[in-house]
Amino acid sequence: MTTHDESPIIRTSSRRMAQGIAIVVILTAVGAGILIPSWKQMATHPPAASLIQPEGPPEGQTGIQTSIGTIEGVSKPKPAETTGPAAGSNAPAASTGPPGTPLTILQGASVQGSPSYDPATLTIKKGDKITVTNKDNVPHTVTSGTGPQDPTSAKSFDTSIIEGGKSADITTEKLAPGDFPYYCSVHPYMTGKLVVQ
Repeated sequence: MTTHDESPIIRTSSRRMAQGIAIVVILTAVGAGILIPSWKQMATHPPAASLIQPEGPPEGQTGIQTSIGTIEGVSKPKPAETTGPAAGSNAPAASTGPPGTPLTILQGASVQGSPSYDPATLTIKKGDKITVTNKDNVPHTVTSGTGPQDPTSAKSFDTSIIEGGKSADITTEKLAPGDFPYYCSVHPYMTGKLVVQ
């Protein structure tokens, strides 16, 4: 009911309601059409922030830290401290001793299309040590191969995750002379080349 100075309530017509529902259905279908084909890639290459490991409990605190608090009476074994790669492995050592030939992961390298590594092609002699420094603020790697689908990926060398501001070394004693493409396993579009003489 309305009085003479009120306007009537206008309800939508069934045609307009159907148009609104059609728009919602179309937008949902478009979103699913984008999400579903790229789901596997998103699952295998998560955003860098999801790879950051939380730090352990403060010094002197016992128990295991969880998202809801500390579980007392349960402790994690401390990881064994190592001074270098395991015998016979191609894993890099943490940066120790005098620095080797520098390879820099540039600030902003995680932005696709930006310069990634400096130099883009690094030439060394067999046996030289390479010191990789991550000047970006997100984690990166230097992993041998052309990308994650390369069957030889990480077979020659792999720094594992290097956090922003940290360094890692690559040893080249076991590398034969030749060209070794490499990439970042977190951001596979970041590529470079190592030339061993």
